[in-house]
Amino acid sequence: MKIVFVCGSLEPGRDGVGDYARRLAAELIRQGHQVAALALHDTYVEAELSGTQQAEQVQLSVLRIPASYKETARFAAAQQWVDAINPDWLSLQYVAFAFQPKGLPWGLGESLARLGRGRRWHIMFHELWVGVFIDAPLKHIVWGWVQKQLIKSMVKTLRPAVMHTQTRLYQLLLGRLGFKADYLPLFANIPVTSTQKKPAQLGADGSDNTVSVIIFGTIHPGTAIAQFAQEASQIAKTKGTQFSLTTIGRCGANLEPFVKTWQDEGLTVNILGEQPAEKISEVLRNGTIGLSTTSLVVTEKSGTVAAMVEHGLPVLCIARAWWPRGVPSLEQPVGIAEYHPGTLDTYLSNIETPQFTSTVPEIARVMAQALATATK
Repeated sequence: MKIVFVCGSLEPGRDGVGDYARRLAAELIRQGHQVAALALHDTYVEAELSGTQQAEQVQLSVLRIPASYKETARFAAAQQWVDAINPDWLSLQYVAFAFQPKGLPWGLGESLARLGRGRRWHIMFHELWVGVFIDAPLKHIVWGWVQKQLIKSMVKTLRPAVMHTQTRLYQLLLGRLGFKADYLPLFANIPVTSTQKKPAQLGADGSDNTVSVIIFGTIHPGTAIAQFAQEASQIAKTKGTQFSLTTIGRCGANLEPFVKTWQDEGLTVNILGEQPAEKISEVLRNGTIGLSTTSLVVTEKSGTVAAMVEHGLPVLCIARAWWPRGVPSLEQPVGIAEYHPGTLDTYLSNIETPQFTSTVPEIARVMAQALATATK
């Protein structure tokens, strides 16, 4: 099959959805398909850029169109490029904010319909709308309602043959709109390049005497880091366990208070910042546990959490307990535990290592099979 991925931006390492599309496209190419990628609203380029990008030794043809161009110019350039490729499928990687700064991409469905006239559409919903959670302010609820109407209009206009999303919550919410979206799990945003774990430092009784805690990527506010750090400090005092916190990647504005809370308990911190994929892979492989600050019900859409799990790193969610309005219950993501104050010692004593595997090939096969089936 010939497939063109349609994204907002394609700046390597700066756009999570772009990174996702690039890795998936590379795997589909390895599996014998012809794939290219289009960035329709790229905020990282100032002029139209046509060329190739590399993903795990695979060259991917790309066209990146600046967000600063007027809509007519952007879609005219995209039309010419898409027509030259003549794909069977256009795969929209949907995040509202990727196509309009306020997440309100008016007219996107109509513009895309013209771009893909005579071709089949696939939509992967990476995000839906704001204001989903119980404590959302009224502004976000109204904002989200508008975003929801834009999604409904876009789907009805494009009439996609296949739709996917990576979280059970989004699957449920799309179902309530009357749309069938199949579940396609997210894979890691960092490939596994390091497979060796360093030997553990053992205590006098032969037990593992070190706990290396890893934070990878954005730290969200409202976490239980204070309780977690207090428990870690208490275990260190009573059992002699050596705790360390390593932060890696772009952790965002909440890094400093997060680190200070940990340090205030007399615990060690290593701040690594942005690193090459190979270094990140090494750090993840040598951690004891990873911490997630993404709400448990949407953890499935976190590429950094997926990376920790794929590297065999058990993940403990310390995010605040957000819950979506009108949703009674959801399955807990496999391989991710929810932190409850007072349970850290028990958790560490019964920790289970996730299966060490990369899921990109399987996810590519599932997507390709869904498209092939819809073609028949």
